Amino acid sequence: MKKLQIGFARECYSPDTPQPQNGACLGVTVLTDIYVTCIALSDGEETALIFSNDIRNFSAQFVEAFRKEVVEETGIDGDRVMICCTHNHSAPDNNYYQKRDEVTDWVERICFPAVRRAATQALADLSPVTRLTSGTTEVENVAFVRRYFRENGMFISICRSTPFSTSPHASHETEADPQLRALRFYRDGKKDVVLANFQVHAATALDVHPDKICADFLHEFRKVTEESGEFTVCYLQGGCGNINTYSKLYPDACNTDYDRAGRLIGEGVLRALASAEDRSFDGLTVKKEDYVGICNHTRDHLVEKARQARKEYQESGLDREHGQYIFDRAGFDSDHECGQIISKSQLPKTREIPLCTVCFGDVGMTFAPFEMFDTNCKQIRDAPPFAFTMTVGYTNFRHHYLPSAYGFSNKGYEALQCFFIPGTGETVALEFLRQLKQAKEKLKKQRTE
Repeated sequence: MKKLQIGFARECYSPDTPQPQNGACLGVTVLTDIYVTCIALSDGEETALIFSNDIRNFSAQFVEAFRKEVVEETGIDGDRVMICCTHNHSAPDNNYYQKRDEVTDWVERICFPAVRRAATQALADLSPVTRLTSGTTEVENVAFVRRYFRENGMFISICRSTPFSTSPHASHETEADPQLRALRFYRDGKKDVVLANFQVHAATALDVHPDKICADFLHEFRKVTEESGEFTVCYLQGGCGNINTYSKLYPDACNTDYDRAGRLIGEGVLRALASAEDRSFDGLTVKKEDYVGICNHTRDHLVEKARQARKEYQESGLDREHGQYIFDRAGFDSDHECGQIISKSQLPKTREIPLCTVCFGDVGMTFAPFEMFDTNCKQIRDAPPFAFTMTVGYTNFRHHYLPSAYGFSNKGYEALQCFFIPGTGETVALEFLRQLKQAKEKLKKQRTE
């Protein structure tokens, strides 16, 4: 059986000019550096590259250009390249790539050269894995449950100071998922490599420092986890439809201490590794398969109603607060909801959703282009063919939020942003389980050959 190798590289790509962040704020100076981290996995025949970027999300043009850079630099098949992000809102917003000169300049002059260097260095760093361990723990109090419920015609959010506190609106579906997962790849003569998988919304630093580029909680996270010098860590963002570091870091108090969130998550990684168990790590299988999702079109009469409400609002000359009665009267929550309804009417009937898996030994990893809700991540993670599974979001594009069926039933911001029909989250989870089962059978067959 082929033996697994792993390589690691990290390159800084902090901008040296002001950059738009999150579509609105302008990052003028750098508070903490942002990085691209590259993990190379190979068994001698199959090779995969996993990039974790300290940025918010990806436009289609950015992903295409990023992948082209990697393929040209390494010769690796583009389907074996996983382009992930940490969903850091305090980084240059590449949705403006090829639309705004300052973003294009940063991407092509600083970002892509760093990506090329990271890919080359990770492949050069490939070394045999001598031991693989996995561990889990719970990171409590870093949760803001992004579920919205109608109460007297208004939306409210349910926050949790601990993952299992009670609420009159709560159910098991609304629980923040506190589980952190970690893998440690041991290597002789080199630092070990750790993959950490957690679900947390890196949007806090933008509120605290709207004019600063930074890595949000990841700066402190890396200090805590890599302080010993024994290993380097690659953070892989999990499902994120319902957790935010705008935190319950202290019981029943909103707190914007994102460094504390980084410490809590970093300490969680160390706890998970301290109680880790051994895993097999022979072989490697990588697969990309497009799933055809049905788009969530809105009804024609609703679209026309939304257009009329927006027109009346715009002609009224009122600000958002004073003009809200126009949308209330028409049965809408906001001008933003009307805009989303109109834009969805222009969607194609279907969209291809790239679903990717990377599997080796006892471990399966799924990569989805969504901010998936924890419910569906658990659906993949807790009933898999592999002994240990990581679910990674924000990969190879971003199709906005993908709520669970329960999340759709409660409407709200995430359901409004979703391009796809209710039930797609559950279907995608089942599709991933099918792919994982196939990967397991393939690895089993390789062992007998």
